[in-house]
Amino acid sequence: MRSRVLVVDDDADIREALRGLFSVDDHDCEVAPDAATALAIVDRQTFDIVISDIRMEGMSGLELLGVVRKSHPALPVILITGLGGIPQAVEAVKRGAFEYLTKPIDVDKLRRVVASALDDRRHPGEDARLSRPAVPVGTSELIGTGAAMRTLQSTIDFVAKSSAPVLIQGETGVGKELVARAIHERSARSHQPFVAVNTSAIPHDLLEGELFGHVRGGFTGAVNTRKGLLTEADGGTLFLDEIGDMPLALQAKLLRVLQFGDVRPVGSDRSHHVDVRVLAATHRDLAVLVKEARFREDLFYRLNVLQVFVPPLRDRREDIPALAAHFLAEACRRAPLSPVRSIGVDSLRALTEASWPGNVRELASSIERAVVFGVDEMIDVNRLSLIARDPWVGGRVTAPTDGAQTHAWPFPSDSPWSLRRLSLAYVEWAVSKTAGDKKRAAEMLGIDVSTLYRWQRARD
Repeated sequence: MRSRVLVVDDDADIREALRGLFSVDDHDCEVAPDAATALAIVDRQTFDIVISDIRMEGMSGLELLGVVRKSHPALPVILITGLGGIPQAVEAVKRGAFEYLTKPIDVDKLRRVVASALDDRRHPGEDARLSRPAVPVGTSELIGTGAAMRTLQSTIDFVAKSSAPVLIQGETGVGKELVARAIHERSARSHQPFVAVNTSAIPHDLLEGELFGHVRGGFTGAVNTRKGLLTEADGGTLFLDEIGDMPLALQAKLLRVLQFGDVRPVGSDRSHHVDVRVLAATHRDLAVLVKEARFREDLFYRLNVLQVFVPPLRDRREDIPALAAHFLAEACRRAPLSPVRSIGVDSLRALTEASWPGNVRELASSIERAVVFGVDEMIDVNRLSLIARDPWVGGRVTAPTDGAQTHAWPFPSDSPWSLRRLSLAYVEWAVSKTAGDKKRAAEMLGIDVSTLYRWQRARD
């Protein structure tokens, strides 16, 4: 049965573009030029989903959402906003929007969100809307429509069609596990288990039993039989994070799994077969580890069949506003008593220009802190805690050149720092570290040289 979609937008070109898209996708699509017209249509006809712009003449998309939620509480509403409408987007999630998307619209993301909304409508579960995270299908780190994210999304789509092993590479905090989950969700194994394990977080002497399982009495303390994560993931996907930290002896056993699907629990004299797709991730250079004899060459080539590179946040700055809006909504949900509801323009600019050595994870933490410790409705730039790249040693920064001085870094304590003060201190450290080479300093900070000069001029 064809689904019925109502598109509400005061831009005729967008209305017709979405009508054409949904027609191609085998949906019946009605359009409305404003919220009042949309409400009249909804009262006369039945729809499965409403997609509306937020900023429109007359009644806004937020007001439309409120009316629809009262009169048709089971009807999912997706709101669309420009990057400047982040506070409204956050408010939309709070008011019960199924999801919000930013302009320009990512067609593939829109399709996934629509599919998810329709699935929720067809298979409602108890308190489903309360438990469902307010993020697009997939994961929060996959939010973004910039060139780097479009390339990543396209790579994931191709990789998901295969059952071959995948090596996911990227810096700490970029969201490698989230990419692994996206690969699994878009694959033919999506209805089978997805099992994730961080190999560096489990002691080496316990990791084998965790992965392969063990029989009762297989080793001291094994009072019960355990089937292991490889068996739990049978038919689905096993994600091995920080694969570079896996012990060499265990690498040999993993190689046999990849080659033949054989799993032998610790203490057992029998093997059994599993059908598992292995996705591995690392922030380390496995080729270097191979040369250092710390990683098996044969396992490296077996894992490195398909490659996915997850870009650092500094290479996708255009996605930061949308990510910040998402993390703000999530943080507000976890801290409902916080007065914070929006991000100031100066704060958003500071977030976009920051270097983010900790990548998306660091951005999320900064927003979380700003919400938890917030005292006003809007996060202003003085409340942001932007963490510099790797210079911290007991609150002081040391330039690496011979005979260099140790420059005191006056860490914020008794009073908030302005963006001007923070930027200037950050620039001075970078320029000293590069022996006065401002071009290299700008590259290290992840900013343009013009931005560096502008921050320096703030001192005068």
